[in-house]
Amino acid sequence: MNQQKISFQSIYVAIFFAQGALIPYMTLFFSQSRFDLSPGQVGTIVAIMPILSIGVQPLWGMLADRTGRVRAWLIIAMLGAAALSLTFLFATSYVWIIMLMIAWSIFQCAHIPLVDMMTLEYTSRAKIDYGAIRLFGSAGFAIAVFVMGRISDTTWGLASTFLLSAVMLAIGTLFVRSVSEQEPKQVHTTAPFQWSAVWNGPFIAFLIGGMLVFGPIYANNYYFGIYVTSIGGSTTLVGTLFLVAVLCEIPFMKVAYQIVSRLGTVNVLAGAALISALRNGWLALEPPIWVVWILAIVQGLVVGLLIPVALQFVRSLVSRNVVSTAIGVYMAITSGLATAGFNLLSGFIIEYNSIIGIFWMYTVVNILGAVLFFGLRRFRVKG
Repeated sequence: MNQQKISFQSIYVAIFFAQGALIPYMTLFFSQSRFDLSPGQVGTIVAIMPILSIGVQPLWGMLADRTGRVRAWLIIAMLGAAALSLTFLFATSYVWIIMLMIAWSIFQCAHIPLVDMMTLEYTSRAKIDYGAIRLFGSAGFAIAVFVMGRISDTTWGLASTFLLSAVMLAIGTLFVRSVSEQEPKQVHTTAPFQWSAVWNGPFIAFLIGGMLVFGPIYANNYYFGIYVTSIGGSTTLVGTLFLVAVLCEIPFMKVAYQIVSRLGTVNVLAGAALISALRNGWLALEPPIWVVWILAIVQGLVVGLLIPVALQFVRSLVSRNVVSTAIGVYMAITSGLATAGFNLLSGFIIEYNSIIGIFWMYTVVNILGAVLFFGLRRFRVKG
């Protein structure tokens, strides 16, 4: 069992390392003069994966459920993304990059839902805390952004982002192969599903607030690198700041439930959204670098609280028989639709304004999300 646990932890390190080597530096990579792309075009490119994830992730899950071969599909998805990553090194035209991004995103979208399916099955069988394995993903992401920041300042340049991501995914498949896969014991049937059990008033209000809060937070991962370099920082600094932010998520995730027990779920969600707005507004004022370091810690606080607390709140808003569906809808709306929308909007704001305009927009939107979260208190009192 210990060897299996190590294998799962290694898979998470590889998958999230591959993401950390790419996502924070993707806009910087495509903003290079050799591509001759406008900020709006760059925003469109980085919005493709979140848009596709809305529909593609459930399809990968259905495929795995129908065949019972989660491990095999995960290996295919990781190798497919690794191979397509290398092709970006030779693409120059906008149309060609768009086509490659669509193909790459189809495989990339599968990694997290498929590995989560395998891990949840293993942790329930082995009586192991899922968080003890998932934290290695955060560690892998943090290490990647730090390492990539240092590498990108060398002669290898930003092109090494795709190369490093491909190598880590290929290595990760070796750990996937070492994981034993349980054969499905029986076919499960489900009762007729009623969407009305999911689309209740509080849940819809939470989704709208979640889009306004999580959308800017996830879009920040794509545009923060441009912000740091625009105020005179290096790509090494970008990686170091991401490292600080992600490492700070871990302790706040561990104490999130204790804070909720004292302050209440809605107050924590709304408070974290207001802190996120304060952080974005402060960045928009172009503070000195030492303040940006402090704001990286603040970002870790916000994300570390929001992710577990929001998931817990979703579970409380719907009946038990539709919890999985509600969580799937929540993930698709916040990390998919909202991220894609704010990526596109951010790209056009840069084109017609500046990178500072993006963070003013994030500030206003986060405040609106906090107001909606505070409004959920009346539902909870009535509930």
